[in-house]
Amino acid sequence: MTLSLRILLSNCIQMKLLALISCLYLFPVLTGAAGAFAQEFRQSDLDAFFDHLTEHQRFMGSVAILSGDSLVYDGSRGYADIDNSIPNRPDTRHRIGSVTKPFTAVIMLQLANEEKLDLQQPLSDFFDGFPSADDITLEHLLYHRSGLFNFTNDPEYTSWMTEPKTRDELLDLTMQYDLQFDPGTGTEYSNTNYILLGFIIEEVTGGSYQEALETRITGPLGLSDTFYGRETATDGSEAFSYAFSDEWKKQPQTDMSIPHGAGALISTPSDLVRFGRALFSGELLDENGLRKMTDLQGNFGMGLMRNVYHDQSGFGHSGGIDGFQANLAIFPDDELYMAFTANAMSYSGNELMIAMLDAWHGEPVSLPDFGIVELPEKHLKLLAGEYESEQIPLGITISQRNGTLIIQATGQPPVAMEASSPTLFRFDRAGLVIEFHPDEENEEKSFRSFTLTQAGQEYLFKRK
Repeated sequence: MTLSLRILLSNCIQMKLLALISCLYLFPVLTGAAGAFAQEFRQSDLDAFFDHLTEHQRFMGSVAILSGDSLVYDGSRGYADIDNSIPNRPDTRHRIGSVTKPFTAVIMLQLANEEKLDLQQPLSDFFDGFPSADDITLEHLLYHRSGLFNFTNDPEYTSWMTEPKTRDELLDLTMQYDLQFDPGTGTEYSNTNYILLGFIIEEVTGGSYQEALETRITGPLGLSDTFYGRETATDGSEAFSYAFSDEWKKQPQTDMSIPHGAGALISTPSDLVRFGRALFSGELLDENGLRKMTDLQGNFGMGLMRNVYHDQSGFGHSGGIDGFQANLAIFPDDELYMAFTANAMSYSGNELMIAMLDAWHGEPVSLPDFGIVELPEKHLKLLAGEYESEQIPLGITISQRNGTLIIQATGQPPVAMEASSPTLFRFDRAGLVIEFHPDEENEEKSFRSFTLTQAGQEYLFKRK
């Protein structure tokens, strides 16, 4: 069965198609033609799929599937610590990045239900000094409608993300940016929103974020592997993260004082699916609270977004930090909950989720082809240049380095592409494909355009 695939870049501005190394908070919206599903879970297909990814150095991490109250799949691949040969286990904790946001939203809605805060309160009631702080409400923060700049998009962010920051230092850092739009008039994903919500939780409760989390969510639900992160433990209970460049290389650790309520939690897939089930079974919020989380405004609910697989609709969130990726997908009508946490991934999270869903619904799971060809630098130089598109306001620079094609979108980090042929290149981690078109009439510049395909959308770029 052929699926069309659409990716919602949940922490990037619209049209930041290539910001997928530093911008890892992805959430898959999986779409395809409706149809009847087989009921037999193809577990052997899913095992073979993850074995294939692992063998080709595309994935290390853990996966869980919860159906009703039964954990029907709970597996791990690769290493939590390569240097010490410590394998990933189902209970190995991984940083989950923006999958923290649903936890933060739940706590905020609980506090609102207890009348300890009002979602219509202005930000200035807690922190003044932000532009238009009197006009930004807590609800705006929860729905990403505040207009506050996403501070992790600042090019300088990676130069200090490994350094501890106090709350006041983070407030000073996030106050310095201009508003992206007037509060309530637009929607743009911003980690700044949920950093502030985490601080507000501490202001209202008089304790730490971890204390609120434990008292309100993880303690009552028995989620013993979910808590506010710290420097990675060296005893094998927590994973280090890696990125692939000839081999898996350990990544720097963001100091966990920085992501706070936007992305500081560590967890396991089994804890995440149990959290998802508790949320939609009424154990954490009443109907009104859950409705706010699932009522979309400009693609975002409070801490959740929609996902779709065939004719099934659900919710969830994804996240990424350092070399980690994570995803929680919830299909409440079917009482189906899926999650993965990865500490090393060079493959599309969307394709991974599709494989999990296909296997669960009895659909065959195909093994991806990772065939890579080596091309001479002389050929890659013919592709180099600056390109632009009439379809989207995004410039792309093509270059080559050590026999590898490098693409870089305006204001975004460079991405190394893998060659499948002399004209076809891909970045599997983001489901990104570029195909160059030969220009028979011009010998000097024999490639003057390419088509970029991502998320089921095609964009034509022409050389300037």
